[in-house]
Amino acid sequence: MKPYQRQFIEFALNKQVLKFGEFTLKSGRKSPYFFNAGLFNTGRDLALLGRFYAEALVDSGIEFDLL
Repeated sequence: MKPYQRQFIEFALNKQVLKFGEFTLKSGRKSPYFFNAGLFNTGRDLALLGRFYAEALVDSGIEFDLL
């Protein structure tokens, strides 16, 4: 796992965006985890998400000329 991936997971756990347990989703399906992206709700959170997203794009090897 790359450092930015680990940092993203730690960030999601610290913000309680990613939770583990027994969850029933809106669809009725059971899930061992729940990801509530709505809890990324500050400017700092969005800035960090942008950084993680940019690192993932660069890491993907996809060619682009604007980010």
